[in-house]
Amino acid sequence: MAAAVIPLLIAAGTVATVSAIQQGRAAEAQGRTQEKIAQRNADIALKQAEEEKQAAAAQAIAQERRGRALIGEQRAKFAKSGVELRGSPLSVLVETAEELEADRLSILRTGSIAAGRNIAQAGIFRAQGSAAKASGTATKRASVLSAVGTGLSTAASVGFVSSRTGTTNKNPLASGAKDTGRKDRFGNPILSRSGR
Repeated sequence: MAAAVIPLLIAAGTVATVSAIQQGRAAEAQGRTQEKIAQRNADIALKQAEEEKQAAAAQAIAQERRGRALIGEQRAKFAKSGVELRGSPLSVLVETAEELEADRLSILRTGSIAAGRNIAQAGIFRAQGSAAKASGTATKRASVLSAVGTGLSTAASVGFVSSRTGTTNKNPLASGAKDTGRKDRFGNPILSRSGR
């Protein structure tokens, strides 16, 4: 009865050991995959940051053109009406120019902030990818240690069961087996039990 348990213990230990190793490999592969996805997301975020900067620059240029046109219009109206560009009319032009420049700078600032958010997000994605890879590697290492522990535990259990049933370290010749004088393909003696 106990001899029948030993192969079951070995089989269970083998399955648990292999399973632990496979889980570790899967965790490591998943970590690498998550790292690649995070890197791709980081690249996309950096591209979006560049696009935000370019869009803001284009809007700022358009705003500057509109501003120049508006100031030109104001000057033309003042000139047409015969008003000299000093005092209040000059103040109006200066104020208009300042407001237009503030709008242009605001557009650039908004684009820069949006780009900065995307750059920061890219950094977060990269950190997440590195963490996922490290976690996968650590899980694989832990699974190898678990597999070794399972293997050692199985060996100890088999040894314990064998010692309780008296099946360990028995000399086959002492249990009634006889040397037939022949050898198997590995050079080991072929034994036969008496009465068989």
